[in-house]
Amino acid sequence: MMELLDYLGTAEQAAERGVEVIRAGLGRERSISGKGDRDFATDVDYAVEDAVRAFLDRETPEIPLLGEERGRSGDADSPYEWVLDPIDGTINFAHGSPLFGVSLALMRNGMPVVGVVFAPMSEERFSAALGHGAALNKQALRAFGPSDLSEAVVAMGDFSVGVDADKRNLRRLASLQRLVPKVQRIRMLGTAALDMCWLAAGRVDAVIHERINLWDVAAGTVICREAGVLVTDLDGVDYGDGALSVLAAGPDLHRALLTELA
Repeated sequence: MMELLDYLGTAEQAAERGVEVIRAGLGRERSISGKGDRDFATDVDYAVEDAVRAFLDRETPEIPLLGEERGRSGDADSPYEWVLDPIDGTINFAHGSPLFGVSLALMRNGMPVVGVVFAPMSEERFSAALGHGAALNKQALRAFGPSDLSEAVVAMGDFSVGVDADKRNLRRLASLQRLVPKVQRIRMLGTAALDMCWLAAGRVDAVIHERINLWDVAAGTVICREAGVLVTDLDGVDYGDGALSVLAAGPDLHRALLTELA
């Protein structure tokens, strides 16, 4: 378990390298690369990923890395894998919103065991390692959310773009139609990583993403779990590599939401 603390320190340093790149790029004109229907990456996304990759290649050359922009590299037989979203919330970042961050997780045998999410505009670093608790700027996190739907602020994923977006959005609208009359409020932050971190910090009470990528929530999954939050997919299976959705909340609220969304 102490090995995970060493990896956590490495992850924090790697995320800091990414944040340095973001700070250097703020206020400068950005180039944009299309990735599909209304989806894109900026030159800063690529620069952050390259900086984090270079750092991790030096510090942990034996561990492969999956990045949102450059894909997978390294030893496919390793039980460990770094998972990186260089800027989670790229659309927010490109539009000047402060709600974005660098998200880096370490997976072990398909499950996230170390997570760091660094939100540079608020100077907030969320971090956790399996069995060692979660922290925000080194202050311990413990989530204490409501158990009743009527008291819950629920963060949900943005509407889909790309292939089959219309079908997925119909499901999203159906979920909203069921939840809006029963929960206190719905929030869409535009960054899954901060959705998860804000849940661990008690700023929202639940997170629902009906379609999500591993790099978006792997780090936040560790942070939430170490803060006492239950994190599964929408079928109630523990979230890990291969899951396509995420539902995170305290146990009672999680049970109520799982029933409501079944």
